[in-house]
Amino acid sequence: MKVVHLLDDPALGGINRLLDAQLPELSAWEHEKIVLSSKYRLAPHLNADVAVIHLTAAWSKLPFLASLRARFAGKPIILVEHTYTERYEACCVPKPDRFQRMLRLAYGFCDGIVAVSHAQGRWLIENGLAPEGKIAIVPQALDYPAMAALPLPAPHEGPLRLVAYGRYAPQKGFETLIAAMKQIPPRLAKLTLAGYGPMESALRDLAAGASNIEIRGPVAEPATLLAEADAVVIPSRWEAYGLVAAEARMAGRPVIASSVDGLIEQVDRRYGVLVPPDDADRLATAITGLSGADLTLMGAMARRSVSGDWERHLKAWRRLYARLAHPDATFQSAWRNWRADTHMRLSDAAAFPCTAQ
Repeated sequence: MKVVHLLDDPALGGINRLLDAQLPELSAWEHEKIVLSSKYRLAPHLNADVAVIHLTAAWSKLPFLASLRARFAGKPIILVEHTYTERYEACCVPKPDRFQRMLRLAYGFCDGIVAVSHAQGRWLIENGLAPEGKIAIVPQALDYPAMAALPLPAPHEGPLRLVAYGRYAPQKGFETLIAAMKQIPPRLAKLTLAGYGPMESALRDLAAGASNIEIRGPVAEPATLLAEADAVVIPSRWEAYGLVAAEARMAGRPVIASSVDGLIEQVDRRYGVLVPPDDADRLATAITGLSGADLTLMGAMARRSVSGDWERHLKAWRRLYARLAHPDATFQSAWRNWRADTHMRLSDAAAFPCTAQ
């Protein structure tokens, strides 16, 4: 069986890191990754048995999805929803009814929708964006040996060493983090911010004059960056899952994160703190509180929290592909059985309130 993975943005770092780690582990089936032209309107003819699409749905992409459905008639199309969440809708959508109508149309061209976190899956189901029987929840995960091999943070002289990284874009909330760092004396904490994107100049302007903030360009190897860190800060306004949090936990780094979407189910009081998004004061309080914590113990608990996640993630996809490859299986029955067999453990998000301690 051949599976084709369709992307429309070669710069999607987290998605590409996930596929680069995932696909070699699913080598019982042939996989091809195709990056579509930025000017695409109609789907190409695909020589494949299954299409997995990693596109962000939009009104302008409905003709593409319709043509893909027509050209891929009788074969399964799975959409992995990497982008849209409850918080995305609250932050970015002025007309929710119109937005949700677009999603229902887009998802209607697909046979199955994969939600990458429980929070996202609940939002999809509660808003009727697709029939519940078409939605499967498979939390993202990574296998990153370089992260797992990093020594845990150890006590040292000097300020707490914080790291944040990702795309310099409004979603990531880095301006809130800079505002928080300006409230903290340099002797207590310093921040290294790494990434790229349209807000780089604005972020550098905001950080001007703050001696405890260093802004770098793109990070080629996150493990190298995290080796310099005592903790990781993720001030995002929305995150379907938040692979940076998974990487931080694998690296054994405590996490301070916004209490949004998939981040909520990744951060536990034993190794991190959740704070409300866009609240520089609460974020500064959380950072200051972490400066006196047992970071080695927190790091060990963070690393333990990802134990088994990668194996569960791969097991889910293997079961789906195995059922789709069975000559007597219909896609609908394969999908339904897959959902029932691989519904992941549900983190108790209510146990982790939005408090900076």
